[in-house]
Amino acid sequence: MRIGTSNSTKILDSACVNEYKIPLIVMMENAVLSAFKHMDIENNQRYVIVSGVGNNGGDGLGLARQLTAHGKEVEVFIVGKIEKMSECSKINYNILKAMNISTNIVDEENLEYLKCSVKKSDIVVDCIFGTGLEREIKGIFYNVIDIINQNKNKTYSIDIPSGINATNGDVLGICIDADKTISFEFYKRGFLKYDVKQYIGDVIVEHIGIPEYILEKYDDKEYITTLDLVKNNIKEKNKFSFKSDFGKVALFAGSRGFTGAAYISTQSAVKCGSGLTTLVCEKYVQDILSTKFCEAMTLDIQNKEKVKKLISGCDAIGFGCGMGDTEDTYTKLKYVLENSKCPVVIDADGLNCLKNKKDLLEKHPNRIIITPHLGEMARLTGYSISHIRDNKVDVAKEFAQKYKMIVLLKGYETVITDGNYTYINPTGNSSMANGGMGDTLLGIITSFAGQGMTNLISAVCGAYIHGYIGENLSKNLYTVNASDVIAQIPFVMKEFVK
Repeated sequence: MRIGTSNSTKILDSACVNEYKIPLIVMMENAVLSAFKHMDIENNQRYVIVSGVGNNGGDGLGLARQLTAHGKEVEVFIVGKIEKMSECSKINYNILKAMNISTNIVDEENLEYLKCSVKKSDIVVDCIFGTGLEREIKGIFYNVIDIINQNKNKTYSIDIPSGINATNGDVLGICIDADKTISFEFYKRGFLKYDVKQYIGDVIVEHIGIPEYILEKYDDKEYITTLDLVKNNIKEKNKFSFKSDFGKVALFAGSRGFTGAAYISTQSAVKCGSGLTTLVCEKYVQDILSTKFCEAMTLDIQNKEKVKKLISGCDAIGFGCGMGDTEDTYTKLKYVLENSKCPVVIDADGLNCLKNKKDLLEKHPNRIIITPHLGEMARLTGYSISHIRDNKVDVAKEFAQKYKMIVLLKGYETVITDGNYTYINPTGNSSMANGGMGDTLLGIITSFAGQGMTNLISAVCGAYIHGYIGENLSKNLYTVNASDVIAQIPFVMKEFVK
């Protein structure tokens, strides 16, 4: 699913009209019909349409026509000056007049009537402002939105809740509090902002008849990860498969008091299907875990000859879980990067030890995947956590471009990017918010990279499957732990390759 901004929407509309001769009124009618499918007409009778005078308002006027034609009680309110109405909106406005569907021009004198109508309605349809809004909402528009929010039963917004900046998610003074948002062609980038989630409700993205080749031509290369993408990249185990086909991976993890991190990251790689998996750790960690592993191997990190031989032949390496934020951890990471040629997935203390030594990353372009949470990203970039939360796509892309790596920025709607292509992960929930989840994710991504997925797709698929399992388990579990997720990995992998 594509993600779009205010600008990309404007460019696409212009290209459809000017380059490909698709009349804007055709796209508007397609939008009307697409939105109409989600008006829940089987359960509701009374609708209030509140439209502006731009093209988003024209969608509302078209919906009023469709709802009336289907026997619904519809009241239409127009906010703004009729003489400023867009051409396509005028067409729908004139059709309503010809059908004797009354429209109310909202002013200060009839705000009370609007309030009464909103209270009596089953659904208010918000079509006041579209994706082009950038100025703060004031005056009559502010009053109308406030009346809707205070008196609605349900509100459905068309394309975007009025008052939200489509690009950055800023609330421009006030915005509609939508129960459902029916968006067109793109999931708006502004919807990714954490604070805006409370206003957008359930988001549905509908197509309005723009040919795929046009969408591809003007693609911003930002997407919501889909199940089909993940399924298409899972490697099938056929009757001719051999363990060497599924990669040799190593995990550098664990320290005194943090053997669980080493166990979790290693076991998740095993369950994800790696052909051979080896945990490289300190001797005291090895003594504890070598008796717990049945399938994974262990190697004392002080056996430098064997470690060097192992990592030189690895298909992927995971590094950092539970190792401690120490100079020794940095020395080990430097050694791994300098003596291996495969992808290296870095998490936790592997990232923390780099906060003042990021030059190491520059020396190994196109090999590294980092998986920071907000705090770790703040230490790496120097940005505040609040800045990163509000600008997570841009921060992740900037870092990925600078260091030529994959950045997986964890959190609600995890961002995965190589600086060019960006994916937003839609799976997972707060039931997974506990220790060990990051270790599990590192093991999954390392396994996928070792099985031959590209670095970007390894991270995309890893995040999706990790969250997918957690979501499913949370239907029956209050808390989903790392061991719960690991146990389910083989079942979900099998489900995805059927």
